[in-house]
Amino acid sequence: MRLNRRALAVIAASAAALVAVTVASTAAAPGDPVDPATAPHPQYDYDDPSKSFLVELNFGATSATLIDASVVGHRSRSRIGDPPLLQLSLTDEDGAAAGTLQAWDPRWYLVQAPAGGEELELRDGPGILTLPFDADAASMLVRDLRAGTDLVTVDLSPAVREFCLAHPSDPDCVEADLAITSTTVSGDPLGVIGKPVAVQVKAAVANLGPDGPVDADVTQTASGSPGVTVTPANRTFDADGLAVGSPTTVTGDYNVVCTTAGAQTVTVTTSVVPEKAKVADLHPANNSASATFSIDCAVPVTVNVMPGSLTNPVNVNPGAVPMAVLTTAAGEYGNPLAFDAATIQAATVRVGVRGPLIATSTGAPETHGKVHLEDSLELDEQTRDGDKDGVLHVRADQLGIQPGTVEICVRGRSGPGAGTSFFGCDHITLVPR
Repeated sequence: MRLNRRALAVIAASAAALVAVTVASTAAAPGDPVDPATAPHPQYDYDDPSKSFLVELNFGATSATLIDASVVGHRSRSRIGDPPLLQLSLTDEDGAAAGTLQAWDPRWYLVQAPAGGEELELRDGPGILTLPFDADAASMLVRDLRAGTDLVTVDLSPAVREFCLAHPSDPDCVEADLAITSTTVSGDPLGVIGKPVAVQVKAAVANLGPDGPVDADVTQTASGSPGVTVTPANRTFDADGLAVGSPTTVTGDYNVVCTTAGAQTVTVTTSVVPEKAKVADLHPANNSASATFSIDCAVPVTVNVMPGSLTNPVNVNPGAVPMAVLTTAAGEYGNPLAFDAATIQAATVRVGVRGPLIATSTGAPETHGKVHLEDSLELDEQTRDGDKDGVLHVRADQLGIQPGTVEICVRGRSGPGAGTSFFGCDHITLVPR
């Protein structure tokens, strides 16, 4: 890369400022003559913390692209006397203005003039900008003042982050070990194809020190096995003001919809990163944690409680309540899959109210221990469609019915081997004993 004279001058001036120079306090009083032989000698401060941004751009006529941006350990050269060619405007992470300065345009080159002497010529190509370091600077807009054109916006955060990770004890940097210390997931273990299941993920976010408080960005990413969909796929949270030893909890809510029958899983990963680039987290291994949720996806079925009655009266007593799990074709009663009641595994059948039945399979078994196959009445309580439905009998006092209960549900497994789950409900009307 060929640098113009101005860029070379910038680098030379920067190199000369690698250390700061101070004068001893033994200087003569104002107005006293100074003998050079006895004048105080300069003292070099090798611990000078001054830094600057060094930004290399590839300039075009109306735009520029970033080649590299870094933080270097020396002072930026003075801008006093620079003509108003380029304007460098800094903003912080929140987009607030963080400072503005003018800079020489490195596209200007000194060239030999045809008539002798030197003249300035505008050329495209690489050029270097230096400016004072600001740990809170997130971006820099470079504007061509003469043309009134914005050339490029430079993301300074990677340069700040790289510097602070390498120098966490620098006075402009902050060191904080952010961590996800625990994560839990909860939701119904049984889902029905096509119906959303609410799943909640809680994660503890902590600042393990040594510095604080700091602001953090938390992200949750959810994914499911091929038989489920999860929405949303991502959630973001602000964990601001994380003090050392004072964790906070973020909670993400998701909808899981079964698309295929059988056992499925949902995994949610929670991650935390510092919001500001100047925060150095030297222990990234604990920045993420995952929780996996298992859900059994059931085939939806149509249930007819008390075949022959539109009101389905149920008296809570030891008496048996009849109901039919109907054999249906795909699309019948809105069911996405066909269901053959002859494949019901009688020992797995449980009948009860929705909540306990889904959560723990708490309900009443089939009284006779078998499924009675017969052509039961359909939901209109008049039609028999000619196929074999699964008629069940359960004791009413084992269903878990409470005042206000308006439906009872059936779950079980069907098919060969371990089979797949099925689930369906029908309304009831409570009647006094």
